[in-house]
Amino acid sequence: MKIPFFPALAVFPLAAVMVSAAAPVWETNLEQALKKAAGSGRPVLVDFTGSDWCPGCIYLRKNIFDTEAFANYAEGKNFMLVELDFPRTAGKMPPEQLKLHEELMRRYGISVFPSVLLMEADGAPYAKIVGACKTAEEYLQKLEDAGKTRLKLKEDVAAARTLEGKEKLEKLVQAIRLLPKDLQPLQKELIAEISALDPEDKYGFAGEAEKAVVMAAQRLMMEEFYKKHAGAFSADKIPAGREEALQMLDRKDILPAIRLEIAKYISDGYAMERNYPKALEYLKMARDADPESREARKLEPWIGNMQKHMNDWK
Repeated sequence: MKIPFFPALAVFPLAAVMVSAAAPVWETNLEQALKKAAGSGRPVLVDFTGSDWCPGCIYLRKNIFDTEAFANYAEGKNFMLVELDFPRTAGKMPPEQLKLHEELMRRYGISVFPSVLLMEADGAPYAKIVGACKTAEEYLQKLEDAGKTRLKLKEDVAAARTLEGKEKLEKLVQAIRLLPKDLQPLQKELIAEISALDPEDKYGFAGEAEKAVVMAAQRLMMEEFYKKHAGAFSADKIPAGREEALQMLDRKDILPAIRLEIAKYISDGYAMERNYPKALEYLKMARDADPESREARKLEPWIGNMQKHMNDWK
């Protein structure tokens, strides 16, 4: 799992006037939490965390979620709180529960820990907060901003539903575009309404929703691949893993983000074998698979360093 660095930001006195509240209760079953939230209009905060291995997750829990400021805010906003943990300590969580958490991680496209999703009782997220902040007040400001997005989304969707035809479609599209692009396909109810008004998929939302389903399936494929080829690299394991990775890379249906991941795996194997020209070839292939992504940008220094070293050895 990738663990982002969390910078210090400006401090907001958002929680200064709040009164004391009891420690909040964290649910551990998302489905049950959503049922409890249904009908009440309560927003749901879901924390994807690695409680025993992820430094950012541990910081977020200790310095933000366990503070009185957060307890007051969560009570005031009537949040339903859910913790989905991914511990690495053997025996800390039943395997079936961990498997369920992994399925939810794939469903919601979580790849960075800690990540917090804010969603409605139907499971449709309206905001994502990745990483932690220096102080609870800073984090509460992020929650406050997310709440404003939620309110604006509700207002725009309500206004759209008073309209018909093209006007309704354009207003719904305007509403869903308030959300980050990666969360839009998860708004299933809105996607269904837009698709009914846009049968030719002019705005592309139906296609993006289908792509999200494919992405979840391919993420599962990669998890199974990594489990199969886990452990220390060896002369026997590297070629076997590479052969299977090359077969996956030949598939035409592999999405750009997954193609990048596969090519990076192949590059790592060649680097372990000290075949640096091949390692560089597949590292560039990984970058070019999804060039506008954050992951591709992170590969640039690797490519530059490897190219430099190869030139120095000539």
